[in-house]
Parts: sequence; C-alpha cells; structure tokens
Amino acid sequence: MKNIITVGIDTNVFIYYFQQHPQFGHKAKNVFQSVTRGEIRAITSIITLIELLSLGGSDKDIEKLKTIYLQTPNLKTFDITQSISIEAARIRRNYGYRIPDSIQLATSLYAKASVFITNDKRLQSFKEIKIRLLKD
Repeated sequence: MKNIITVGIDTNVFIYYFQQHPQFGHKAKNVFQSVTRGEIRAITSIITLIELLSLGGSDKDIEKLKTIYLQTPNLKTFDITQSISIEAARIRRNYGYRIPDSIQLATSLYAKASVFITNDKRLQSFKEIKIRLLKD
C-alpha cells in the first residue's frame, strides 16, 4: 500500500487555483489534481475558507467557490481549536508572522503534515515543518 503524505496548503495556493492565476494557476492546479486523485491528503485551516470568501465577486461566484471548496475530496479543513490557538500564538511570538499565517502553520503541525505548500517566501524561515514554495 502506498504511503500517502499529509500536506498543509496555504490560502494563496487556493486563490491561484480558483482564480486561474496566469503565473501560478497551473502549479496550483497540479497540487489540487494530486489531492483529488488521493495521491496526497490535504489539510488547511478554516481561515482559508474565510479568506477565500472575502475575495469579493458576485454572490453567485462566491457560492460557486464555496461549493467547490467544500466538495474537494481528500481535503480536511480544521477549525481553530484551543490547542491550535496556543500553538499559533507561540509561532507568532517566535517568528513574527501574521496571525493567519501562524494559524495555518499551527494547523499543519497539529495535523502532522509533512510539508506546507505556500507561495509566501517569508514563511521559509519556519523550520518546524518543511516549507515548499509553489513557484519551486
């Protein structure tokens, strides 16, 4: 049986995928194809849904985005628990990241993800989980 890794996915990867970003949309699509096929198990924080639905657009577009997100197979969305909150606060104190980034990283640690996929270069200084930039 193949060992399937758990991968944390940052909000920006979702945005590139859903908005078909000209530079990174294809790479984001590759990530989500791997998730859909069950080649990797994806996790993210509920903060991703908040950020996605805050992007703007028509009510119809937002509803479509929400439906696609919620129906993505092999994607688990974690609520912000007390444990994740405490870990996110520690990450923010130690690294100075913004709160949403700290929550995403804390969620990935909580879920025991092997890697965190983002396109935020600032997060490369985080050494507690492997950070993979989408552009690489």
